[in-house]
Amino acid sequence: MQLTLPIIIVLGLLAGLTPLAIDAYLPSFPSIAESLDQDISHIQLTLSIYLLFFAIFQIFYGPISDAIGRKKTIFMGLIGFMIGSVVCALAGSYETLIIGRIIQAIGGAGVAVSVPAMVKDNLTTNQFAKAMSMVMLVMALAPLVAPILGGTILVISSWHGIFIFLALLSIVAMFLFNRLIPETLPPEKRSPLSFSNSLKNYAQLVKNPFVLGYIISGAFHFAGMMCFVTGASFVYIKLYGIDEGLFGFLFGLNVITMMIATTINSRTVERLGIDRLMRYAMYFLIADAVYLLILCFMDKPPLAALVLGCMLFTGPIGILGSGTMGGAMRRAGSLNGSVAALAGTIRFSTGALSGVVLSAVHNGTFVPMLSIMSACGLISFISYRIVQRHEARTPFIES
Repeated sequence: MQLTLPIIIVLGLLAGLTPLAIDAYLPSFPSIAESLDQDISHIQLTLSIYLLFFAIFQIFYGPISDAIGRKKTIFMGLIGFMIGSVVCALAGSYETLIIGRIIQAIGGAGVAVSVPAMVKDNLTTNQFAKAMSMVMLVMALAPLVAPILGGTILVISSWHGIFIFLALLSIVAMFLFNRLIPETLPPEKRSPLSFSNSLKNYAQLVKNPFVLGYIISGAFHFAGMMCFVTGASFVYIKLYGIDEGLFGFLFGLNVITMMIATTINSRTVERLGIDRLMRYAMYFLIADAVYLLILCFMDKPPLAALVLGCMLFTGPIGILGSGTMGGAMRRAGSLNGSVAALAGTIRFSTGALSGVVLSAVHNGTFVPMLSIMSACGLISFISYRIVQRHEARTPFIES
């Protein structure tokens, strides 16, 4: 598959569906809570529920993608995402909204697993990192515009309209995907679909210190970012008193830093190599983790200082996201779908857990959010350093 601009845009749209499903309805939490007569903490829980089911079902889609191909798996996921969005749009009760979010998450999992596997098929690690950087650059627009878009829809319609938009977007994605994207996994490279074979593949991957080390490193950085996504509206709106419009702008600043890092990655990765770029990004991350920890000891840090710390934490995902995934796939043979599934399951389970922990230790201040982000950054860095020691002992030459 040649990564032309139209193909990159479509792959970015596919990869952006879940960020849209997560971020577009963030400004509507108070409206949904009022409409369904629920406490806002219950509505926040729908985000963690989405992440949990999104994580769990990726583990099933991985072997399916390796067995039947990427295109069929993505189509299955898009149909499920569309149905779930419609159920959410029609929800008149909290229970129905939960059901819709679960269906939406199950569908989104199939898409999320197959997109990186589709990009990695037949590419080296550096080529994959560059390609995924371009896809992520398009994908990064989703969380940038999602809160603004969701707020706009909320003003002219209602929170139901946000999910109608997501359903229509999935239909557009299906049409463009069918027209522009070829299958990348030929039949002769597919793995037989069986329960025992799937368990064997996952056991092989989990025992591989390179695969697991990179996955854990990427997962904890992502968990810190999801802690920010979950807690940002409370910290910015409730504690600092900003309005919803300014919240969308401040939230978008984080995505701008992601786009800057992603652009740097795509333009320099083939010259410098993804390992060197990841090393730079990791030292950047650990420095910011220390900075966030320092802010926790202040009574109330200036809003600008807090926003800067969050921006610097989320920004490196543009390098670390493709880097950790590429590093994990580098030694996994042809099991790209299973690697993507395992990585997605661990990443989003950890992300969902960070949101649950944040809710459990919520004390009405900014400290829980920043301290969890700092701890996640530290664990991500330590995991990366451990896997790098393994890499130094047994270097891998990629053909």
